[in-house]
Amino acid sequence: MLSPMKFATILFCACALLATNGFSAEGEIWKHPVKDSESTAIDSTFAPMTAHKVVRGDFKQTKFIAQLNREFVSVGKFTIANGNGLLWDTEKPFASQLAITESGMVQQNANGTRSEVSAKDNVVFAQIAKTIQSVFSGSTAKLQAGFHVFFDRHGKTWTVGLVPRESSVKKAIQSIELSGSAWLERIKLVDGSGSPLLYELSNPKPSSELTVKEKALLEK
Repeated sequence: MLSPMKFATILFCACALLATNGFSAEGEIWKHPVKDSESTAIDSTFAPMTAHKVVRGDFKQTKFIAQLNREFVSVGKFTIANGNGLLWDTEKPFASQLAITESGMVQQNANGTRSEVSAKDNVVFAQIAKTIQSVFSGSTAKLQAGFHVFFDRHGKTWTVGLVPRESSVKKAIQSIELSGSAWLERIKLVDGSGSPLLYELSNPKPSSELTVKEKALLEK
């Protein structure tokens, strides 16, 4: 079994272009580029998610590693803190917490052991944090600064496609897809080798404050 730290690294350097029922057909999002002057539709889509300082819910992460010919599934709780970062509290198959902020990453295992990675040492971690924070702060401009942006909407469901502008980021992440309806429901990524990863977010519950434990990981 992969160690928690190695699994976390694979998790955030990987990605997927998996089929999604109810959203744009696979590959369709890349037919809808957004010009700098056409960000109003995305701003209005993100608006419902910007009213809350903290959102918590459940996540399921599915990762297929071709070299091992195995699929890894993790489940747990997520916390998205507007202005602070993201926290993945994995419950199965092993307990661990992973905090992603613009300054870096903090991994804490069940025994309390902590590992840290600076954003200066891994641009991918910083970019992922900036991406999700841009959604929950309603900042389409920030997304456009770091990515070529694509957008498609069918009724209440929407998909945002992101292709990194910087070559250093593109070497690690080919693309990112965000999709949902009232809330962000799916995060799909594709890494430089095309390895697949999918996050499914559910049962979002808005809140106004972080817990003491969340602050210890995100407010450092």
